[in-house]
Amino acid sequence: MDQTFNYAQDSLEVSNQKAKEVIERYLTAIGGREALSNIEDRTTIMRGSAMGQSLTMIVKQKAPNKMRQEVKAGGMDQLVVFDGEKGIMKVAEQKIDIAGKELEQLKIEATLNILLDPESFGIKISFEGEENTGDVNMFKIKFILPSGIRWFEYFDASTGLKVKEEKELQTEMGIIQQTVNYDNYTEVDGIKYPFKITQSVAGQVIDVAVSSIKINKGLSDDLFVIAE
Repeated sequence: MDQTFNYAQDSLEVSNQKAKEVIERYLTAIGGREALSNIEDRTTIMRGSAMGQSLTMIVKQKAPNKMRQEVKAGGMDQLVVFDGEKGIMKVAEQKIDIAGKELEQLKIEATLNILLDPESFGIKISFEGEENTGDVNMFKIKFILPSGIRWFEYFDASTGLKVKEEKELQTEMGIIQQTVNYDNYTEVDGIKYPFKITQSVAGQVIDVAVSSIKINKGLSDDLFVIAE
C-alpha cells in the first residue's frame, strides 16, 4: 500500500481526533453533555440593531430539529419555520419554500446542540491549527457539510468557549460569507450561553444582546407546523 496514502490517512485521523477533543472541551466548559442532552426546547429572545434600525429576534427550538425564527426590524417582519423536514420563509405576504443547500443549512441550524455528535449528520470535522487575535489564542475547527459547504468555528484555547464562527452561506446570489462573534457568556439553568452576538454578512453588521433564554417550557409542536 502507498506509504503516502497511509500518512495522509493517519494525518486525517489525528486531525479528526484533535477536533473532537476541542469540541468536547467546549461542551464541558458550557455545562457538560448530560445537561445539554436534557434540553427538549429552548426559546431565545435577542434585541439589537441592524443598519440603524432596531431589531428583535425570537428563536424557538424543539428537539430534535424543529425551529421557528421571527425577526422584526424597521417595520419589516420575517418568519422562518423548519418542521424537521421542510422549511419556509415568510416576508410580508410572500412565502418562499426553502430547498437545496439552504434547506440543509437550516436543518443543521435548527438542530439543538448539534455539537454533541456532528458526524452523525454527515458533517466532517478537522482541526485546522491555532490562530491568535489580540490576546486570545484560538483553536480552529473546520466543519464540512454533506453538500460541501464549509463552516469554521474558533474556540478560546484558555477557556474552551466558542468565540467566533465563519460560515459559507448558500443564497440565491451564490455563496456568501458570514462571521459571528460571541461574548459575555452567562449561565442559564446550568448552561453557559453567549449573551452578546455580533454578526457580519454581506457588509451588514448586526449587533444583538440576548434578553432571555428559557429552557424546557413545553413548546407546542403547533408552533412549527407549516401550513400547506
